[in-house]
Amino acid sequence: MEAVSITCWTPTAEAPLPAELAERLPPEARRWIEAVRENPPQAPLAHPFDTATGPLLLLALPYPSEPPLLIAALDLRTIFPETDTFFRTLVQSLRAVLWEADAHTFRFTYVSPQAEELLGYPVHRWLEEPDFWAAHIHPEDRDRAVAYCRETTDRGKDHDFTYRMIRADGQVIWVRDIVTVVPDEQGRPHRLRGLLLDVTEEQETRRELEVFRQRYQDLISNNPIATGVYCRGQVVYANPSMARLFGAERPEDLLGKTAADLIHPSNLEAALENVRKVVERREPVSYGRGRIQRLDGRSAIVDFRGVPITWEGEPAVLFFMWDVSEQLHTARRLAEREAQYQALFENAPAPMYVRRDRQFLLVNPAFARLTGYTAEELTAPGFDARRLVAPQSLPVVEERLARRRQGLPVAPRYELWIRRKDGKEILVEAISINIRWEGEPAVLGFFRDLSAQREAEAYLKQARKQAEEASQLKSRFLELMTHEIRTPLSTILGYADLLREELADKIPPELLEFVDVIRDSGRRLLGMLSDVLDLSLLETQRRRLEAEAVDLNDLARRLAADFAPMAREKGLRWETEVPVQPVPVVADEEALHRALANIVHNAVKFTESGTVRLRVGRSDREGWIQVIDTGPGMDTAFARTGLFEPFRQESEGTARRHEGAGLGMAVARRFVEAMHGRIEVDTAPGRGTTVTVYLPLLTAQSASTSSALHPEARELNRLQQRLRERHPRILIVEDNPENARFLELALQNVAEVTVAADAHRALELIDAGLLQGQTFDLILLDLNLPGDFNGQALLHEIRRRSAYHHVPIVAQTAYAEPFRPEDFLAEGFDGFLIKPIDRLTLYRELDRLLTRQPTPS
Repeated sequence: MEAVSITCWTPTAEAPLPAELAERLPPEARRWIEAVRENPPQAPLAHPFDTATGPLLLLALPYPSEPPLLIAALDLRTIFPETDTFFRTLVQSLRAVLWEADAHTFRFTYVSPQAEELLGYPVHRWLEEPDFWAAHIHPEDRDRAVAYCRETTDRGKDHDFTYRMIRADGQVIWVRDIVTVVPDEQGRPHRLRGLLLDVTEEQETRRELEVFRQRYQDLISNNPIATGVYCRGQVVYANPSMARLFGAERPEDLLGKTAADLIHPSNLEAALENVRKVVERREPVSYGRGRIQRLDGRSAIVDFRGVPITWEGEPAVLFFMWDVSEQLHTARRLAEREAQYQALFENAPAPMYVRRDRQFLLVNPAFARLTGYTAEELTAPGFDARRLVAPQSLPVVEERLARRRQGLPVAPRYELWIRRKDGKEILVEAISINIRWEGEPAVLGFFRDLSAQREAEAYLKQARKQAEEASQLKSRFLELMTHEIRTPLSTILGYADLLREELADKIPPELLEFVDVIRDSGRRLLGMLSDVLDLSLLETQRRRLEAEAVDLNDLARRLAADFAPMAREKGLRWETEVPVQPVPVVADEEALHRALANIVHNAVKFTESGTVRLRVGRSDREGWIQVIDTGPGMDTAFARTGLFEPFRQESEGTARRHEGAGLGMAVARRFVEAMHGRIEVDTAPGRGTTVTVYLPLLTAQSASTSSALHPEARELNRLQQRLRERHPRILIVEDNPENARFLELALQNVAEVTVAADAHRALELIDAGLLQGQTFDLILLDLNLPGDFNGQALLHEIRRRSAYHHVPIVAQTAYAEPFRPEDFLAEGFDGFLIKPIDRLTLYRELDRLLTRQPTPS
């Protein structure tokens, strides 16, 4: 036996290698020795290396020295010279990478030469880079692969898994990693040894096969047509649609079912004959219809086809079914609905017709009665629909017909003079809708006699006059109250205060109480008068609230100073709770004080014993002030529906327990809502009342604007600039001089404004502009114009001019409550404004209409 060549030494920084090994060891062996010298292992560690003179095995052994390490180099040629050559040849001939790695860090300690062929990186990079393995796993697989390897390694389990890696040239390959966990002496995972195989072709082939399999599976499974196979007298395959058709939860529930189980008895014999035809004579059944029996006992009518196939070597039927029960039911319903529509058409009170070009195809009796012709006369082939048109409306009709032939849009609603068979002319509103009739384009039309509208307009005009008179009366009444009641009240209260001061020590106390009664009654009357005036001004939007920063803490202290003496005089406890930091909100200080004073006054007034508490706080967006009393409380239904109604108290009539007009809470809520706040009430009989007022917190943005109650100022400036850049030509048709003057002033800096006081003047200005080739860009049209030529009539007259088919026309009205927005649009207007009109609303509507894309009218 030959001698074994072993070299041992303790490496140091100055002498890491013996002289006889210095020239023999490759760089990777040197790096390995340096690594174990810097971090001596706790257990023996071995690593084979190829050298220029043959294989060498390096052993790192714990040793009581400094450093605590002994390294031994064994020349493998002297141990198993033939065996080494055999295994080296075997490893190099494998189409796989043999590797070894640390079980804790996953750092490679050995890889076979095939590693460079697999990924295109030299072997030394596999060994030198600590995270080489994880870094070169495909990003989509990296977390999964590393986590799986870590989990199974920690459990000491061998594992076999597949994932993707990225080559040096960027190509993605699939690898199969077969890993063996090598334990240490204590049985803990110490090293990993594995075999890395390139399985890219296998994975691609498997994926293609899966795609093909899934494709055909999807074609069958997702086919909406019920598909099945019938073989050996039973169902051997069914897709999900077949299961749904027969009411089965799963396709498997149909397997083994016979024709007798699935076919209705009335059709069983015919179905069996079809099966024999396909199976025995190999003739397809191209089409059939029959009744099936569902698993839930219900039946259905189906159409079916049968095709001869071979199933597992035996003749079988591939059959297809689709449920036509609903189709047949729908056909019956359509026939019934057609009859219903025919009845509706025939009995409709509105005149209706169907027309193609100039030929009436269908008319209802109401249309015949309106025109004086019979239905047969109107639908006769030689009857020209233009015979119904009065001469003054012929240009409108001809223009509409021409636009339809050219495929251009036409307004669906227009006015038309028609001539009856007896020669009488009637003004109607015509509505036409494009439809298809028997597969061809046609028009469904409606006529409405406008004589009824004239009566309605007269009624509206009278109602408007009455409303204006009532409004004027209310205004005169308020002016009278302001002057005729406030003036003497001021005198009464002044003299009462003077008498109280001058006679305090000169008359008996009971007489002095009379003076106090006069003063208190006058103050109560003045408060009620102020509440009535505030309500009226808020409702008519004549009371403008200012925006300023108000500290709720300061306001609470003011309220305490005003009402704490009143509470103590009644024997009540008064408590005020305010935070250390200010609570600034956006409000009108005077209006907010009025609103809170009404709330606090009620709390003191209605509380007979206990406490009135005033609290202040804040949330992220709101500041709040809360009034809590221990009074009798209120019924929750009244608090929800009646508390904030003017002139309402919970106790009324003979049961009334407290004086007052019932206006305080109504005024408070209107003030708070005008300041973009809200009031919440929590109460119940016997447990007092809590009223909380929420207001928007003052922010940097609201503090920087001149009117935080009107944050739209910035938007107003932006819209002004947009309109000024466009500088449109606008026609204002308004008979009220004040309204016309307001609109003119509001628009004079952003548009070229023309004003017309009535419909006739408006048409003169429009026609004069057309003669010069000019049109207005937008028209503001008051609905209630003087005379018989109202706003609706003017709208239709303007639309008769082709240049104004698509010009935006905006309705103005002070009587918008009976109407819905869609009523204005259906009338033919492009928008509407409700009086009184503020500038922001006006600019928004003009900007919307002037910047929109033109649409057919």
